Amino acid sequence: MSKVEIRDFETTSKGENTHLYTIVNNIGESVTVCDYGATIVSLMIKDKDDNLTDVVLGYKHIADYENNGTYFGGTIGRCCGRIANGKFTLEGKAYTLPINNGNNHLHGGNVGFNRKLWNTKIENDSVVFTMTSADGEEGYPGNLKVKVKYTFDNDSTLTIEYGAVSDKDTVCNMTNHSYFNLNGDTSGSVRNHLLKVNSKSYIPINKNLIPTGEITPTKGSPFDFSEFKEVETALNSSDIQISLAKGIDHMFVLNHNGDDLVLASSLIGEKTGINLKCYTTQKGVHIYSANYVDVPLTESKHSKAYKENSGICFETQGFPDAVNQDIFPTTVIKANEKYKQTTKFVFN
Repeated sequence: MSKVEIRDFETTSKGENTHLYTIVNNIGESVTVCDYGATIVSLMIKDKDDNLTDVVLGYKHIADYENNGTYFGGTIGRCCGRIANGKFTLEGKAYTLPINNGNNHLHGGNVGFNRKLWNTKIENDSVVFTMTSADGEEGYPGNLKVKVKYTFDNDSTLTIEYGAVSDKDTVCNMTNHSYFNLNGDTSGSVRNHLLKVNSKSYIPINKNLIPTGEITPTKGSPFDFSEFKEVETALNSSDIQISLAKGIDHMFVLNHNGDDLVLASSLIGEKTGINLKCYTTQKGVHIYSANYVDVPLTESKHSKAYKENSGICFETQGFPDAVNQDIFPTTVIKANEKYKQTTKFVFN
């Protein structure tokens, strides 16, 4: 059986006490999450030689999570991804959100869910974080009650369950922003990791990194990961889409219908042999190849600098800027409508 260990972390700049919660399975693997940002800070998995390896990037101190420009491990909301010009219209009313990424609103704004202290409850062998995002916070309508539940079991599966409900119509699109490096967070680049994505189409972006509104076949493009190939095969491409994002920063449309879990992606660390399969109930997975990561060794949790392509993110979510793109499935939830989604990261 798994068990949960609790220890104090550090105090925020506001004087808030933070804590680390570690769920340990019966073979000694573990996930550690923090109540600041409902954040994954460590994920220890056994490699082919039975050595424990930390497979996610993270910071050393709470102050770095407070200034987390990379969003390491954080729960992202209310709306992950970009919203063009920080504007949308809902039920005939125009809303303006903070601009924090070029001309765009990104990952919930200046104080997104990853920069909030969450309430915590232990439920059996799971850690449950809850909070309320007030009406008008970061420009969004409605009091939104949010819940994120982490479970890590003896089958080396990390399950993340998201739930939310609002008293007004609002936008809600949540995800986790962990950066995976299956060779270990101190090992350097993931360019030689093997990647496979269960997708036949992706969403192109414009120069502002906003979806063009098209859904384009992956076949014949650098985004065709229908079979395992090295991540760097895409990163080395001269395709304009790779150039615009300085790498992969794109939504892959998944091959499924309905609300059941579907395999989104598979990743293999070429040195450790660790395999990660990502399953989701969402319609897409936004893959980001850490194109702008530059974290000095003084800030990283194991005193090893993180550079460009040091990790890769699998952000299971609704489509970016969907609130402004009629062709995309909606990310609007009606008043009292329940939002829920589940993501599973399965290791072997």
